[in-house]
Amino acid sequence: MEIPVFGIEDQSDRPDSGLSYSTNTIYNEPPKHTHTYYEFFVVTEGSALHLINDSVQTIQKGDFFFIRPSDVHCYNFYHSENFHKLNLGFTQQIFRSVSLFFDRTEKMSLLTSPEFPPSVRLDDAQLDRVVSLMNEADEYLHNANPLHTRYHVQCILAMFFEEYFFTYDTELPQKVPSWLTGLLAEMQKLENMQEGYRRMCRLAPCSPNHLCRTLKHFYGMTPTEYINEQRLNYSVYLLTQTDLDILDICDACGFSNLSHFYHLFRRKFGCPPLQFRKGREKACTDP
Repeated sequence: MEIPVFGIEDQSDRPDSGLSYSTNTIYNEPPKHTHTYYEFFVVTEGSALHLINDSVQTIQKGDFFFIRPSDVHCYNFYHSENFHKLNLGFTQQIFRSVSLFFDRTEKMSLLTSPEFPPSVRLDDAQLDRVVSLMNEADEYLHNANPLHTRYHVQCILAMFFEEYFFTYDTELPQKVPSWLTGLLAEMQKLENMQEGYRRMCRLAPCSPNHLCRTLKHFYGMTPTEYINEQRLNYSVYLLTQTDLDILDICDACGFSNLSHFYHLFRRKFGCPPLQFRKGREKACTDP
């Protein structure tokens, strides 16, 4: 299936062109797509599944993402009735202008080169600040002088990079080890998630015992629990977006035992997979 590509209107005679602001819920999200532009988005309420670059992750209130033109993504149901997010999009030309302002080509490349888009989890105060700045950008886009708008919104973009996405050597020593962050990103890939624990141990630069202790310390779960979480998230996508039968979904997610899949799914979502699918279909057809 061809993936749609979305762009932002960029008129050279309008200084404020090349910028966009939108608010979205799970009910008005587009299908899997990519962009010709960059965007920041922040989740302000609820949670959803985020399908990004052939991986699936759960996102929730406070998650703040920097999406690049190369990223392919969409959103799907995950207790999502109250899911809400804000988007601030900007063209590649504006991104270059912000990059020149920083004169930090190395730091910017650390944000644009990884396979998965950078993200951070905001606390309540940080979330309030990001939402306030995004709404301020929207106010400028609708009411301010175009030239003033472009300069002011570029300042907001610069603040987002500087305050939330640049890292410095003064960070606390309890930061999640970079090897673990990279490993979990690898395990979001479908082929690694499907093979599961054995693949995770092969990819880890440490013993299985050290992996288990470290993951438990920082994320409160064992490797097997983490892998099952990713598999269940992916099963929700397959249940709601495909016509695959339950046995094929079980196999596609990497579960070797159908009854074990049913047990984990019911424990997490409160109902068996087929009932979950029918409930989602009904929610989408009800007025």
